[in-house]
Amino acid sequence: MINYIILSALIVSVGLFFYGCKTLHVPTYEGPITERWDGKKFNNPNGNDMGDFRALMKYQFKNKKAKWEVIDTPSDCQASYPESDEEIHYKQINHATILVQHKSKNILTDPVYSKRASPFSWTGPKRYREPSIAFESLPKIHAVVISHDHYDHLDIKTLQRLSKRDAPFIYVGLGTKVFLEKFKIKNVIEMDWNDKVKLGEIDITFLPAKHWSNRFLSPRKTLWGSWMFSSKNRNIYFAGDTGYDTHFKQIKKDFGKIDLALIPVGAYKPRFFMQHVHMAPEDAYMAHQDLNPEVSFAIHWGTFQLTHEDMFDPVNELQEILDKEGDTRFHYDKDHNQYYSLK
Repeated sequence: MINYIILSALIVSVGLFFYGCKTLHVPTYEGPITERWDGKKFNNPNGNDMGDFRALMKYQFKNKKAKWEVIDTPSDCQASYPESDEEIHYKQINHATILVQHKSKNILTDPVYSKRASPFSWTGPKRYREPSIAFESLPKIHAVVISHDHYDHLDIKTLQRLSKRDAPFIYVGLGTKVFLEKFKIKNVIEMDWNDKVKLGEIDITFLPAKHWSNRFLSPRKTLWGSWMFSSKNRNIYFAGDTGYDTHFKQIKKDFGKIDLALIPVGAYKPRFFMQHVHMAPEDAYMAHQDLNPEVSFAIHWGTFQLTHEDMFDPVNELQEILDKEGDTRFHYDKDHNQYYSLK
């Protein structure tokens, strides 16, 4: 009996290992050479500085990560709102996963419900807080947008569950569609920067970001970016995952009034390395100033420990900046348990 249990456990472990391996590699995009695609890799408009990996290894050897504590908050909230033409409702589920409700549509950004931001269930960055809305309590999801293919933003298991349950449209950057279809994920629509599609009364536009893509030894093979959700007189901006750059000013110039900007503030230490791909709170505040929205909301912190700062450093440091500037238009939810509305 014991041998049978051991054998069964071994078979399950091997199966999980190979499933994890299957999620590692993404196909290389194939398409005509453009200002973004050089025939081998995608590129940021102002260069692809990534920092010194050797210096990063030395830093990690000499410096311990801050100690995070698990936040034991049950995710039993039922997400529902009456249909509204003009109001915007939004709630942080975790990390960069935000439920946006507008024009009778429910949109999820970078949905991650797995226990780890990793291809494997036993290793990789683990979850320190549960999603604030249980998967079973999510309303019907009409659309999903994916900013890029990193594990803390593109979660295959979550997309499979959503695809099976709701069959939403899943909008992705160039090169990602073939990868998702390997896992029988349906309704995938692949887009280049500045491409636009309609979802009912909402226009969804894929926009630039300063970042990179990589699952495993496949750097910059798929296109990363940010997203704008636009109705007749409202604009909702999801910045995805990005370093600070000139694209925020250009987006403001192109779209004019922005009602809500979802801006990442976490995963920024050590700064000498992370500044190229992630924003610290002071960078996020500069992005907020460039976009000049009615309201900004801080995302990409407090769920997966990706870098060396403490769990609440991003929002505590952001609050210091806001207090100094006297700015009340940039907010955050320390508990991830509140719904917000813009009328």
